[in-house]
Amino acid sequence: MHRTLRKPVDSITLENLLNENESNYLDFKQAQYRFEGASDEDKSEILKDILAFANAWRRTDAYIIIGVKEAKGGRSHVIGITDLFDDAALQQFVNSKVQKPIQFSYITIEFEEKQVGVIKIPIQERPFYLKQKYGKLKPNTVYLRRGSSTDEAEPDEIAKMGIALVSSAQSQMPKVDCEFANPITRKLYGKEIEITSSVLVINEPIQNFSPRQSTFNIASIGSSPNRNFYRELYQFYEYKSLLKKVSIRLYNTGNVTAFNARVEINIVGDELLFVHESDYPDRPQKYHNYSASINDRVSLPAIAQIGSRLSIDKNGAGWLITVNFGNIQPKAEDWLEEPIFIGSRKPQKVQFDAVIYADNAPNPIRIPLCIDFHTNEEYKTLQELESDHEKTLEKEYQEQFPDEE
Repeated sequence: MHRTLRKPVDSITLENLLNENESNYLDFKQAQYRFEGASDEDKSEILKDILAFANAWRRTDAYIIIGVKEAKGGRSHVIGITDLFDDAALQQFVNSKVQKPIQFSYITIEFEEKQVGVIKIPIQERPFYLKQKYGKLKPNTVYLRRGSSTDEAEPDEIAKMGIALVSSAQSQMPKVDCEFANPITRKLYGKEIEITSSVLVINEPIQNFSPRQSTFNIASIGSSPNRNFYRELYQFYEYKSLLKKVSIRLYNTGNVTAFNARVEINIVGDELLFVHESDYPDRPQKYHNYSASINDRVSLPAIAQIGSRLSIDKNGAGWLITVNFGNIQPKAEDWLEEPIFIGSRKPQKVQFDAVIYADNAPNPIRIPLCIDFHTNEEYKTLQELESDHEKTLEKEYQEQFPDEE
């Protein structure tokens, strides 16, 4: 069985090849190779030629044109062949002998009313060699095409093939960088940032909230006192003073798309706090309002994180921060729009790696980052804290309704 095709080699390509001389990417054969029913010595001829062109130093596809008589310095002559064989059989024969599969194709095309066989061998990762002796060919020997002849590769040539293989593999891997950033202003902070956290100190026991009788009014109807108001008040303003917003930006510096890119950050340190926006405490209320809808009264941080690209988890003595970025095209960037709330209750310099994973990166990419925490203490009484809270609410109300008396 054979295939008669016009692609991937058409009449124009063949005409151009007929006007070239034999080289490290072109060979002409007058007669068909002995293959079906032939001896191992005869069949090793086609195996040797395919190996030699697959290993050749070249910048273009290689061709073995069968049924053509070479005419040096002129146009070679088409003789044609009548003995045709199957591409699948040739593929199975060759790739059962070599240490890894060689990409090539064999087709028969009609040209000048004659049948011409064409073996096409694209550029690919080398070297190729036989796993064991076959016919006239030796095992573990790299045959390659030099000009118009076939030779055995020297050790330094094989070493260069290995270097080229590594270089080719590296060129197919994504190259991604990471740094701190502000996603709103698009300001970049680099790989080391300074953060100042204010530690809120209350030097008195925090009691349950119990409203005075004089504070009873119509607003109290349908509500009940929030006994944890002072504790929630302290936690809310402790977070507000301690935590600062930070985000990160990923940039693909290479020429290959990073598929399904994600960043994992493991940070270990005493007195560190990392908070997802959905876990940030709600503004405290003195009363539970039972007339409000269930959505207004119940906080569901787990549900709020559905669809979020960011996750923050306590991980033993440290924290694990994970950001899913998805695909990042070459020379493109992506910003984590959600803030990471971070802070420290003591001054410290924390160094860690942002570990970047991608489906097409065989090894994780590690980017060293650093946060230099500075701290100061802010002393307040519960009464001062409550007063500040009331002023803040009043200010926000006036800003929202400026025309009200």
